[in-house]
Amino acid sequence: MKKRRILYSVLLALLAMAVSYFSTNLNVAIFGERVVLKYWSSLASFCSSDSKNIVPEDVLFINISNDNQLIDVKNEFGKRIGNAAITDRVKLLELLKILKQTGDYTYVMMDVFFEEGYETAVDTMLFGIISSMDRIVIPRHVDGQLASPVLERKAFYSDYVTSIVDNNFTKYPLMDKKEMCISMPLKVYSDLTGGTIKKRGPLYMDNSAVSRRVVFPKMYVQIDEPYNSKGEKTYLNMGSDILDYLYSIDVEGLFRDKIVAIGSFTNDDIHTTYAGDIAGCVINYNVLTSLLKGQHKIPPTLLLVYFMIFFIMSFLVLSGASGKYQSMGWLWAKLFVLYSIVLTIVCVLVFMVWGQAHDVLITSSFFSCVDVCCKWNNKRKVQ
Repeated sequence: MKKRRILYSVLLALLAMAVSYFSTNLNVAIFGERVVLKYWSSLASFCSSDSKNIVPEDVLFINISNDNQLIDVKNEFGKRIGNAAITDRVKLLELLKILKQTGDYTYVMMDVFFEEGYETAVDTMLFGIISSMDRIVIPRHVDGQLASPVLERKAFYSDYVTSIVDNNFTKYPLMDKKEMCISMPLKVYSDLTGGTIKKRGPLYMDNSAVSRRVVFPKMYVQIDEPYNSKGEKTYLNMGSDILDYLYSIDVEGLFRDKIVAIGSFTNDDIHTTYAGDIAGCVINYNVLTSLLKGQHKIPPTLLLVYFMIFFIMSFLVLSGASGKYQSMGWLWAKLFVLYSIVLTIVCVLVFMVWGQAHDVLITSSFFSCVDVCCKWNNKRKVQ
């Protein structure tokens, strides 16, 4: 009997791992994941009071918020219907020419969406230089059309899928829903390391390592001010800090061996995350950092930890006595709270050690349902 219970516990633990893996790989975040990461982030900020506005040496953030131009907007019949403010493409072209000429940057992550219907006189030259540059990516969105087919080979998925219960960004899908287009950070990671994520059967793999199709990025970099506590700039403005001072700054040294992250640092591209409000280009950099640290991979040690925890929970479920009579709904609710607490503690520890998180809500529901069924079956046998 005990051997059979151990065997069933092994099978139930493996099934629980599968449920946790596939529910965690959903594009949207479940409520439990967001709450866990939010409290972890608050604790980390409390323990490190100077964690914000510290920029690593390997990245240069460039703000385009203050460099805009007005263009005419036309309807489907080609009739002018008004104006729209977009990023100044003349300045953007000038900046990219400098980057291409120096060529000693690590990568350019340009979080600027070139949407169909917004045209300027320099588009042909701008799109041409983007297409001809090495190590550069731009975003594409599932609900928007690129301005030119020339941009196709440099455009990669960049949609921040939010939670099903609110608009709080928690996890970043590394590919679109149809898995036809990989994300900007995954493309950069692939070019820098040679690794990538491919689906093999029911699993996602990065070479020989089991991987996830989403990342719960640790927000290593959080910028909410233009200067840090040391008086250093956290980002440079494209026009006033770079293009206006080309003859007085070391341009080559400015970009050398750095990831150049270009984007907006004002409200038009600020996303609410579990760690606070963060600019889109900073989110992309944090996702890339998580990938470079291997936090999308599930190491064998972590797989063993999951198996042992789920095995113990399964064994206790299958060993549980029927106890006093309770309504099925009340029993399920109590068990759900119990399993949620256990899995939340495990989730926090896993995120601290491995930089990964897992679904809490669906996995807790799974164990609760199994436990209720086992208790109901035990009662039925006794009666």
